[in-house]
Amino acid sequence: VTRLVNFESNKRRILYVEGEPRWEYKFMRRAEEDDRIVKLVSMLRTSENKIYRQGIDDPKELAEGFPSRAEDLFDYQALIIGSLEASYFTTAQQELIRQFVDRRGGGMLLLGGRASLGDGGWGASSLADLLPVVLPNKKGTFHRDPATVELTPAGADNIITRLVEDPARNVERWKKLPYLMDYQEAGTPKPGAVVLAQMNA
Repeated sequence: VTRLVNFESNKRRILYVEGEPRWEYKFMRRAEEDDRIVKLVSMLRTSENKIYRQGIDDPKELAEGFPSRAEDLFDYQALIIGSLEASYFTTAQQELIRQFVDRRGGGMLLLGGRASLGDGGWGASSLADLLPVVLPNKKGTFHRDPATVELTPAGADNIITRLVEDPARNVERWKKLPYLMDYQEAGTPKPGAVVLAQMNA
């Protein structure tokens, strides 16, 4: 039996919700443009009650903001949350995110930022148990100071951190990367979490 598969129609749809215009948003949008596997659908909060949508398939998609129904959120394979406080999402939406991860098996990535992680109240949110770390229970975890990143032994050959195939060369390549303009305290890893890189301020 011969089967034809159309990969174009099977793109992995990722919903990226960002709280402010910043470099991460720009570069992720740019990286996705030529990707044959990933389709990035994004919501950028431009002001308190306004969002800018990109990558939507239909003018109605995300017109009311972040999904409030499972059938709408479950249409995506992964969720990226940028510099947004946990309180941006209603209690029902936070529960929907939990179901997205637990029931649907969707991936969730929280990016650091001025209104994210500990500074965004995520450690005290109903979604804290989904995170691989215990976030600092304080404000001021986001720093506008330079820092460098060094791979841990687990990160040397992990596909997520792989810039070159050879693990030893990969570690050296990471050492030659430019410094970060800012960084955020990520908290304490939970049992079973694997730390791939360490930040050096």
